[in-house]
Amino acid sequence: MKNIILYKIIKKYTKLFNKHNLFYGHSTYNPYTESIHLIYSILKLNIYKKYYKIKINKNKLNKIKYLAKLRIKYKIPIVYLTKKVWFSKKQFYIDKRSIIPRSHINDNFLNKLKYIIKYNNNNLKILDLCTGSACIAIICSYIFLNSEIDASDICSKTLKVAKKNIYLHNKQKYIKLIQSNLFKNIKKKYNLIITNPPYVNKKEIKFLPKEYLYEPKKSLISKNKGLYLIKKIIENSYKYLEKGGYLICEVGHQKNKIIKYYKKINYKFIKTKNIKNNILIIKRKNLNFK
Repeated sequence: MKNIILYKIIKKYTKLFNKHNLFYGHSTYNPYTESIHLIYSILKLNIYKKYYKIKINKNKLNKIKYLAKLRIKYKIPIVYLTKKVWFSKKQFYIDKRSIIPRSHINDNFLNKLKYIIKYNNNNLKILDLCTGSACIAIICSYIFLNSEIDASDICSKTLKVAKKNIYLHNKQKYIKLIQSNLFKNIKKKYNLIITNPPYVNKKEIKFLPKEYLYEPKKSLISKNKGLYLIKKIIENSYKYLEKGGYLICEVGHQKNKIIKYYKKINYKFIKTKNIKNNILIIKRKNLNFK
């Protein structure tokens, strides 16, 4: 066990990652944040706190070195190697059964949403559709206090990751998991339906960096050039929303296609600080296509 000046080891791995052709975007944004995530995860440090010197044993140094080699050689996203990811300043468990959290529907967005919707912001009924690791559902539970939240996903393996995170954050009292293909097993109505569904065109996959290929394809790809699931959600949400309810749907790079396709719907895109303007919000009354 010896004292290490933390910034020196961060600098070392930042330089190492910078020498290789790695893609950043799975919870990290550059070689520096990649290094911090790797080192802080192994040392069990909070990435939002500053440290100077820290005691570290040889085993942990070797583990950092080993995971860095795997990251470089196989292009595995660093969060799949550490099994830890930070989203909205909170730590979550992650593995290859679930897509890596990087939604723009984060704490900044949800705090802004509180001032847009006209509900009492607590005690809501919320559906997190296509929940993945349940990170959005869990952040909703922190922001919309005492709300009743259902988190659904088509994949039973993915829901095991979600369950682990719900217990990690002690939210099992407020969040219920449902295995469902979109609305198939949804039996009630909600004040808010929040979703970040798959919207990648199958043909686009071959052009994505190798890091994306480690994620479940079902969590990325949608039929009809990436629009199938978004359209299904928009066109069926009316039946599952309470009067005065809202659909919040992240549409990513499909924004222009959605604008073109739904010219007659009254909707808007919400933008907040450091967040792309790609989150669609529609009132229930504007979702009645009959």
